[in-house]
Amino acid sequence: MALNKPSLSRATNYCSILILPLLSLYISLRNFRRPEAKNLFWLFCIFLGMVHIFFPVGGSYADGVRYAIKLIVSHQQALGWNSFSQQLFTTKFVDLYQPVTTYLIGLFTDDPQWLFTVYAVVFGFFYSRNMWFLLDKIPLKSNFIVWVLVAFYFLICPIWEINGVRMWTALHIFAYGALPYVYEKDPSRLIWCFLTPFVHFSYINALGILLIYILLIPNRIIPLLLLFLSTFFMNDINMEHVKSAANFLPDFIQGRFGIYTTDAQLEHFKLYQTGTENNAMIRFSKFVSKWSMMILITYISIAGRKVYEQKNELKRLVCFSLFFYSVSNILGLIPSGARFIVVSQLFATASLVLFFVHTQINTDGKIRMYPVNTCILLLLAPILVQLRIGCGYYGISLLFNPMTAWLAEDHTPIILFFKMLFQ
Repeated sequence: MALNKPSLSRATNYCSILILPLLSLYISLRNFRRPEAKNLFWLFCIFLGMVHIFFPVGGSYADGVRYAIKLIVSHQQALGWNSFSQQLFTTKFVDLYQPVTTYLIGLFTDDPQWLFTVYAVVFGFFYSRNMWFLLDKIPLKSNFIVWVLVAFYFLICPIWEINGVRMWTALHIFAYGALPYVYEKDPSRLIWCFLTPFVHFSYINALGILLIYILLIPNRIIPLLLLFLSTFFMNDINMEHVKSAANFLPDFIQGRFGIYTTDAQLEHFKLYQTGTENNAMIRFSKFVSKWSMMILITYISIAGRKVYEQKNELKRLVCFSLFFYSVSNILGLIPSGARFIVVSQLFATASLVLFFVHTQINTDGKIRMYPVNTCILLLLAPILVQLRIGCGYYGISLLFNPMTAWLAEDHTPIILFFKMLFQ
């Protein structure tokens, strides 16, 4: 009988997703050492895809609205495969994942709920595995600052980013390949990095950064730190030189690249940089994330010499993070290139967590307000902001289960209910 208890408990945990998915989320995080925990988290992600609000009350210009409309149009057009496949490698469809997925689902239904559920299946798999890559290396009794960093890591690219499914699904696929390769020297996972440009064409850049690191970059922290700091404070780039360099790219990539380097896109990017299109809360969140990451990465690069002598795998991850972040800082000066800083933050935050776990800072559990600890505590601001953003993609059906949620039509984000309470 004793042998049956673990399997019975595991079956009960899996059944929780059919009763109350929020309970499954709690079980997966509270018992993250259990073998089924990451799969429970994955199932919860799929549920969030089922209840994702794609046509919110009040309208939206987000990518998810366009994806939902494309599915409806695809279903109505009922294109044959030959007609559809002719479009795949035009300048408009360099990325294969999103249009192919939309086309295949459109053969059977025009309901975007199915589309976002499938998006969540793929996104959630890689997302859950990347999160547990870190959780599997964290002691159960870690201190508070480590858990703040873990929460930040979870929310760098959360499940509601299926609203911009191409870029952010590619992020987790790339990390799924790169993290174990860099940290554990597992070459079998590199194939996933090579697949990411088919999800979003811009990951040719990420793949190039990874290959340059593998072939040319020595694992020397101080030179890479100096490179990182010099690019961090860079504030201008000659776009004409960038456009000239793009002439050497293949034609099907040049067409897509040109979309992001038009004068209109440059002006839009300048507005984005100054924050005129964002509210103060989001601007403050990005400011805190940017500077806290810079201070913390600089700190572990300088103060971690003895640590890296003992843990060469951590040294590799820090070096890769510094190099990837450096190139991302340069890409961030190009329209839409700033999104690669988010990719950099994933690797950098993993480095920070593993560093502070290894050094066992504040092992007594008390928070001492050193500058480093203060930077980590400031990350609570972007954590809360990201959770608030997530409230814009889910309604009251978040409290349902998969069977009842599928029957409900829920287009009112729960953030609107909170706003009404304070009016």
